[in-house]
Amino acid sequence: MEPSLAEKAYTHIRGKLADGELAPGKQLVNRALADEIGVSVIPVREAINRLTSEGLVEHVPGAGAFVRKVDREQLNHLYVLRDALESCAAGEAARNITPYQLEELESLLEEAWEFSRQVASNAKKFATKRQMNLWLDNEQRFHELLVESAQNPLLARVVHEHRAIGQVFDAQRDDPRLLPAEVAEYTCAGRSDLIEALRARDHGRARQLTSEQIQRGRKQVMDHLRRKG
Repeated sequence: MEPSLAEKAYTHIRGKLADGELAPGKQLVNRALADEIGVSVIPVREAINRLTSEGLVEHVPGAGAFVRKVDREQLNHLYVLRDALESCAAGEAARNITPYQLEELESLLEEAWEFSRQVASNAKKFATKRQMNLWLDNEQRFHELLVESAQNPLLARVVHEHRAIGQVFDAQRDDPRLLPAEVAEYTCAGRSDLIEALRARDHGRARQLTSEQIQRGRKQVMDHLRRKG
């Protein structure tokens, strides 16, 4: 049985949200989405209403529908969710990760170290906006690969559906001051320790290191947002 047009529109838009193709604050234009999907505006409108009820889209009277921006409280909750899910994933990854996935994590770490050196060379000792986006793309891929390495489809599905990783990083893209040189350096060092734990098949250590890194990031981001008011 083929999905309804409204379901088709919902799956398409939901997928773009999950992949980060629709950034927080972006307006959803019914006609443009309908043309992209190959349907009329009616199923698109139904899909957007469903996404609004799920809290992923916000309807602004007189202005239209927009991808919901993550507020401070929601961001804090997302860090709690990430800690629970990714720490579990890291422990499972220590048991199940493949040699190829380890190599890919190491490649991402090498790239991150290069970004860290670039940030350290900046006069103001924190990232430019371009460096911040490249860093966050790298970091998001690292964490997504960690979840994949757990070899647990249900866990991966929950992370994907809640955008537990992407939403946290999307919320940081507009403020490169969140990436000073010392944060980039200790993040890379933490990733290096995690890879060693994965290679040693030390699931307890992998789980602990992942939790510590997420909680450190949570504290830094939340403290920064509080200072901004």
